[in-house]
Amino acid sequence: MNAAQDAALLETVIRREGRSLLQYVSEAHPWTRSAGDPTPEKVRTLAREERDALAGLTKFLARRRHLVPYLGAFPMAFTTLNFVSLDYLLPRLAEDSRRAIDALQRDRAALADAEARAELDKLLEVKRRHHKALEALSTAPAAAAH
Repeated sequence: MNAAQDAALLETVIRREGRSLLQYVSEAHPWTRSAGDPTPEKVRTLAREERDALAGLTKFLARRRHLVPYLGAFPMAFTTLNFVSLDYLLPRLAEDSRRAIDALQRDRAALADAEARAELDKLLEVKRRHHKALEALSTAPAAAAH
């Protein structure tokens, strides 16, 4: 794979991760029963950290003099998840993050450039940490109580 192919693959990663289910949910307002529930803010924090990691990948492309990709709209399938409870969404977020990690690992293996792999590794580390957090949130007794 050459530099142009690496850049195209990183563009795909940025678009996919920039329009992930976590990013969608962070912009929505899932229903929760308790006004004091910290879970929605935890989810928004995870999304913000992932956006920051994606910004790093975008800056890497810009340093390489590659245009920053347009993210486009969220997938239409996400619109069926409007006005649902956060308890309903948490297991789906955890599953989506697992699939994203699998895709990122495949993407990483396809990159030829070691520096590009290192940049993608930063995003992968964030995604792995967040996957654990989402799994914990989705199985927490507090989630079932709300």
